[in-house]
Amino acid sequence: MASSIDLHPPIHWGQTLHNVSLRIGLTDVKYPKIDINESSIKFQATGCSGSRGEQLYSFEIELFDKINTKTSNYKINDREINVNLKKNTTDTKTPWPRLTKTSAKLPWLKADFDKMTFSEDESDHEQKKSMFKNNFDDDIYKSLRQDTRKAKSKSVVDLRTNWLLFYNLFQFMAYLWVFTRLMIHFILNGHLKGGYRVVENPIKLCQSISVLEIIHPLIGFTKGDWLSPFMQFSGRNLILFLVINYNHQIKPSPIISYLFLVWSFVELFRYPYYGIRLLNKQNRIITWFRYTLWIILYPLGAFIEGLIVYKSLDFYHSNRYFTLDLPNKMNFSFNFALFLRIYLVLLPLGLLQMMQHMWNQRKKTLIKKNK
Repeated sequence: MASSIDLHPPIHWGQTLHNVSLRIGLTDVKYPKIDINESSIKFQATGCSGSRGEQLYSFEIELFDKINTKTSNYKINDREINVNLKKNTTDTKTPWPRLTKTSAKLPWLKADFDKMTFSEDESDHEQKKSMFKNNFDDDIYKSLRQDTRKAKSKSVVDLRTNWLLFYNLFQFMAYLWVFTRLMIHFILNGHLKGGYRVVENPIKLCQSISVLEIIHPLIGFTKGDWLSPFMQFSGRNLILFLVINYNHQIKPSPIISYLFLVWSFVELFRYPYYGIRLLNKQNRIITWFRYTLWIILYPLGAFIEGLIVYKSLDFYHSNRYFTLDLPNKMNFSFNFALFLRIYLVLLPLGLLQMMQHMWNQRKKTLIKKNK
């Protein structure tokens, strides 16, 4: 026997107007002791249930009403124990609303509605079966509904967790590929010129699907605000898809590779940190890097982004990309080069906002834990 603690076996019960049936889910039963009294049933046996192995199981149930002990019996087979209790009542029209005398919920005792038979006439049987369900103890029905809701909630949580794990793993692998590919490019060539061409597609893919980090908190998949990921998403994609993508003069510059290395190095610790948290685990090294590297890399990344924008001003001023001049049908003008100059002024403010957010997160995660 694997344990000295008495366990309760799983029991499913049903009834007719004259009998009550119990199906005790134990296999390989040894040393059974079943005591059927007028108002209760006691059970003790050694057996197996599920993956527990051989254990000692027992229970005692005070029955809702009296039974006839002389005509009650039980049968033990290889898969289960079947107990048949003969009702000792003159009322043969009203089923028991529950098996137990009290309304306390027993988690190991379940009603088997398929075993509820109240009439030979099918329509009458269904009517009484429905009546039984309607009159069934409110607490038990509430518990059943709660169990169902919990099961559905757990399945939703599992789906959400699996999706977030997949997303974080995908982003980590993609940024790892970008970082590794740039380092190989540097080792083979001795410089980082032309790095944009090497990692253009994967870095665009990573930055495009990072829009999900704005959507996730909005739909309740993750906690926290959506503003910080929105600021990072909009800032990076402005630089990548507008400033760099259309400026053929700056694409070969090694400064683009420097920016991608900074972005990638930050994400190589951010996404594993999120993934580990989803598994309810913690890694001190990854956590420390996640909330420390940004102190250097965020200002460095902002500086490189600003430098790229500054070097692109003349190109967009002379080529008039994304610029809308008057007159036009909308009676509206937009100067992209001027917009980039304004962006350069606002960039330090956005950096301060992001660093303030990260500092608050660092205090919550690292500083408080060290106290």
